[in-house]
Amino acid sequence: MKKTRILFVIAFVLLSSSLGYSQGKYGKDSTACITNLQFYQDAYKAGNNEEAATYWRQALKLCPPKASENMFIRGAEIMSYLIEKTTDPKLRASRIDTLLSLYDIRKENFPRSIANATTFKFYKIAAYLGDQDQKVMDAFNETMNVCGENTAGDVLVTGMSKIYEMYTKKTATSDNVLNMYSKITPILENRIKNSQEQDGQAEALAAKQKIDYIFANSGVASCENIVTLFGPKFKETPTDKELVGRIVKLLSDAQCYSEDLYIQAVEELYKLDPSYKSASALSKLYAIRSDFPNAIKYLQEAIASPESGDVEDGSFLMEISTYYAKMDQYVKAAEAAREAMQKNPAVAGQAYMIIGSAWGLAKCGGNEIESRAHFWVAVDYFIKAKNADSALAQDADKYIRQFSQYFPLQEEAFMYDITDGSSYTVNCGGMSATTTVRTRK
Repeated sequence: MKKTRILFVIAFVLLSSSLGYSQGKYGKDSTACITNLQFYQDAYKAGNNEEAATYWRQALKLCPPKASENMFIRGAEIMSYLIEKTTDPKLRASRIDTLLSLYDIRKENFPRSIANATTFKFYKIAAYLGDQDQKVMDAFNETMNVCGENTAGDVLVTGMSKIYEMYTKKTATSDNVLNMYSKITPILENRIKNSQEQDGQAEALAAKQKIDYIFANSGVASCENIVTLFGPKFKETPTDKELVGRIVKLLSDAQCYSEDLYIQAVEELYKLDPSYKSASALSKLYAIRSDFPNAIKYLQEAIASPESGDVEDGSFLMEISTYYAKMDQYVKAAEAAREAMQKNPAVAGQAYMIIGSAWGLAKCGGNEIESRAHFWVAVDYFIKAKNADSALAQDADKYIRQFSQYFPLQEEAFMYDITDGSSYTVNCGGMSATTTVRTRK
């Protein structure tokens, strides 16, 4: 079999020579170069990495770098195989150095593959030299510089994991963690929003969830840390849209709504970028000041934006509902809650709670039955709330007990020819509903 391969290679070399390639692509000793290229590839394809390694080393020695990019791609796989098998520390270190040099040579000679080679070099450094923190971070920064917005999600996750690991060892500061998080999350957010491929969006979303989890559990996302790091930067460049947006997001995620920096950044962001996100952030600012009409105004602007989706709009409407309730405008609170459910069914439980409260707190006139019938409707909605979201059961039951004590007495209902279990239509303060009669004995 080997004899057949040798004859094939010789024939190929003779043909190459006749075409004038012998002194070019394959170097001065083109026969040896091509022979070893062919033999290592045959062994590689057959799964015999030990034999492939022997011929590959000769090819690497004899062939010019540009003779074959696969010599570096497959060579990296062969060398990784050898590293995994190596137990001798010195030999292992030597082979790791060889592996990393393959990526450098590939980058130098095949510029179109620089992003791929840089990315895979980072993966190998993280895998084989993961205990050398600075080396990993240097490789991470190099990958970010080369790949930019196209940096792989796994690279970003690994970078976030490493900086957090360094923080736990006190070799990195909380500022380093914050800077890393604020640097890489916009990349994934843009990818989630703009990717035309479902797989690309899913990969970016999975990466962002991992990074958010690391950050949320890092203990560095405190209001004090964020203000200390970003306050001076904001004062220096208050019109830097990217910086201001980053400050608003970090403070918002950490619920630092009362910080002066949050107030200043939100106001500036709305000037720079009157988007649904900045309108939403500005509404929180007014809500903190108990200026609910303006809070509602900016949430309505956010909802009107074509950039916001139904899920976000549902959340905005729930906020609006809450603000109306705080202003004792219960009809509007109930209307906003119903609209929120239509946009996002996931908020149904919370919406029913607000509608139930609106009915329970409404002021209804009329006789003993008409003035109390709204409590039946309130209880109906609290029952719906706990059925929609079991997490609300405790609060819902509390309100059911509270409002049930205002049900009319049985003898009062009898006076108006109304009996338990019968249907009853309630009209109160612009709201209308059909409910079931329930009395106190």
